[in-house]
Amino acid sequence: MRLIQLLAFGLMLSSLSLAQTTVTFWDFFGGGDGVRMKQIVDDFNKSQKDIVVNRTTLTWGAPFYTKIHTSVVAGETPDLITYHLSALPRGLSNKDLRPITAAELKSVGLAASDFQSNIVQEELSIAKQQAGNDQLYAIPLDTHTSVLYYNKNLLKKAGVLGSDGKPMGLDNAADFAKTLLTIKQKANVLPMSFSSAQDSATIWRMWYSLLLQQNGSLAKDGKLSLSDLDTKGKVALQAMVDWSKQGLLSRNTTYPASVALFTSGRAAFMFNGNWEVPTMVDLKKNGKLPFDYGIVSFPKLYANADTWADSHTLAIPNNTKTPMSAAKLQAVLKFVAYVEKTGGLTWAGGGHIPAYLPTQESAAYKQLEPNAEYSATSAADATHEPTVLIFGVGGPVYDAVGNDFTPALLGQVSVDQAIAKFKSTLQSLNTK
Repeated sequence: MRLIQLLAFGLMLSSLSLAQTTVTFWDFFGGGDGVRMKQIVDDFNKSQKDIVVNRTTLTWGAPFYTKIHTSVVAGETPDLITYHLSALPRGLSNKDLRPITAAELKSVGLAASDFQSNIVQEELSIAKQQAGNDQLYAIPLDTHTSVLYYNKNLLKKAGVLGSDGKPMGLDNAADFAKTLLTIKQKANVLPMSFSSAQDSATIWRMWYSLLLQQNGSLAKDGKLSLSDLDTKGKVALQAMVDWSKQGLLSRNTTYPASVALFTSGRAAFMFNGNWEVPTMVDLKKNGKLPFDYGIVSFPKLYANADTWADSHTLAIPNNTKTPMSAAKLQAVLKFVAYVEKTGGLTWAGGGHIPAYLPTQESAAYKQLEPNAEYSATSAADATHEPTVLIFGVGGPVYDAVGNDFTPALLGQVSVDQAIAKFKSTLQSLNTK
């Protein structure tokens, strides 16, 4: 009898296990991002009896999107993926993503109106352009953008820290250059850490921001436009080259080294994304940061304050060969709703600006530090990449920027030569 009971209990456990729905989730989050997404996934799994999310983190950028496309072609996709808004045009062109209907969102208590409107509108515009419809293909998660981290101790030493504890001399490009030079002369440190070696993404983000702030553009009516490159594009690159020549920002520096320069107190500013907030928070919490720091939105140096930005989203691969069941889809959507509703503040701890409006507008988020120092203005100034197919994370323009602009930053070619090469590269890429 005892043996029969044990066998029956084993069968019951096996039945429960078989009834559990497994959601395969691929993302590209490392560092502080990854820690926080792991926490969200772990918390979700603890809260569920019949759903478990298996998370796998893959290499950021082109390798990730190549793997997604390959999985779609093979019909062996994960159930849920992270996706950059900037990569959406190419993803829809490749038919890599499945549309998510209003009814499906409603089934888990979500609606398009729950999210930051400019992200939703851009998604719908991309869908119209690439898929010929007005459906949502990705659920917005956040806005991430470039900011300036600053060392209050060094700025005070150089006499450029205001009584409000914020940097002085950020009102225009000329004043910013003077501030950087003052820091170099009076504090005897590197004015700004900047990643440029093997990191075309950071070069692109700064240059594109400076282009945007002059009311410049690389696309008109949904098509590539090169008309601003010989004027506003040159001004933007010349500013970066001048800062480099004068020793006002680090040259030929890898991403980890640029972060280390700032966190060790050897640079007064750091140009980087708000995703490095966890680094600063954790170092401060553990007593490993030898100075007081602050964060401001990337300053308005020209006609406006527009700044490069992108958005993380959650999307479902378009697996037409082996479509997911209704039960699997519901499990996926349930997890998405949990990430947005319950995990929103945890995700915001990674420095990002939540796209889910109830979180973004909550008192808890507005009081979250150091996010409160930049989130309101950064959200307003955030400007996404052109929706032309050659742009976006993992796209060929990132490599083009690295190949064509890096030599100018190192003084190996002139700004005119770099811009001419970049124009030629863009023209070539756009015809492929």
